[in-house]
Amino acid sequence: MMKRKTLILSSLVFATVVSAASAPIVHGAENNPTSAAPSAVSFKINDVNYSNNTGNHSVPAAPFVTNGNTMVPVRAAAESLGASISWNAKNQMITLSGKGLGPIHFTMNSTYAVNAKGEKIKLSEQVRQTKGTVFVPARSLASLMGIRLQWEPATLMITLTNHVQTPSTIDFNYQFNKDMEGWKGGFADMPVDYDKEIYELDYARKLLPIDKNADNYGLKLSGHNRSDDLFMYLSKGIDGFKPNTSYNVNLKFAMYTDAGGGMIGIGGSPAESLFIKAGILTNEPAAVKTTTPGSEYYRMNVDIGSQGTGGKDVKVIGNAAKPDAAKEGYQRVELTYSAKVTANDKGEIYILIGADSGYEGLSTLYFDDIKVTAQAI
Repeated sequence: MMKRKTLILSSLVFATVVSAASAPIVHGAENNPTSAAPSAVSFKINDVNYSNNTGNHSVPAAPFVTNGNTMVPVRAAAESLGASISWNAKNQMITLSGKGLGPIHFTMNSTYAVNAKGEKIKLSEQVRQTKGTVFVPARSLASLMGIRLQWEPATLMITLTNHVQTPSTIDFNYQFNKDMEGWKGGFADMPVDYDKEIYELDYARKLLPIDKNADNYGLKLSGHNRSDDLFMYLSKGIDGFKPNTSYNVNLKFAMYTDAGGGMIGIGGSPAESLFIKAGILTNEPAAVKTTTPGSEYYRMNVDIGSQGTGGKDVKVIGNAAKPDAAKEGYQRVELTYSAKVTANDKGEIYILIGADSGYEGLSTLYFDDIKVTAQAI
């Protein structure tokens, strides 16, 4: 029986789920599993080989992507970072522990983990076994262990690094070459019973409308302002931060617009009256139903202000005018925004990019190369 238990335990591999198409994602660290621990481990999607500071190794089953989430190996990941792993056959439970790391529990076929505080933590994908190797979700592992996670889309490589090598500045980069990378699109400041045909709302991943472009994608936001106001927005939740900790966060992104400045339109200019806004928030922004006298409207659950005026949570950072009004077609505009934000108790922050329209017509924008840099205060 002891031999069988040892064999089962030796087959365990731990995986965390991370968006497979995310550009480099780095998670801040909370705990150092052990000061003498190996510092990093790297896995490649669909490759059984992995590496840590002791050299190259292999596992029975390769990391894989399921439902947009990446699963990487437990024993290989945990032990490479200095943690210990144990297996309870009766409860089908895996436990990670080590110096500076409280016990973390994963149960086979479950979508929940239990952290060192005894709290149930929702996983992006259930713990599963392939070829005798146990996989759990990468982003979750990084968050639960308090380690750095980096994803390189060009090489399909995932690297986990313990606290010793985690930089004070962490970066996130989204280029949408394969999918939307977890970004959401939405619309507000319009009736709940709006006419879909005349509002022409569209959020999609599309090729950027620039010359000779066959492979450069961005996120498209389009809508027709029919209610004297229309707010179109992109949002993204980013986790892995230290809970309830303040960060200075810088947002930089590219916007593509075909609106020429100095033009006149109904309600305002199609360029200068389409105000670009941004927010860096503690909780998720969303359009919610709000009852007003005689009707229901979709309004944002954060203070975005009104058109050319910013709100408490979201500020005006520019407009939709392209640099050269005399030149036909879409042009690139780069915009930036910085703010101080406190990560919520789940270690998350949220990014909001929006276009608040006073122009009563159809507006279409594209967004790409979104970069977020965060530094703990």
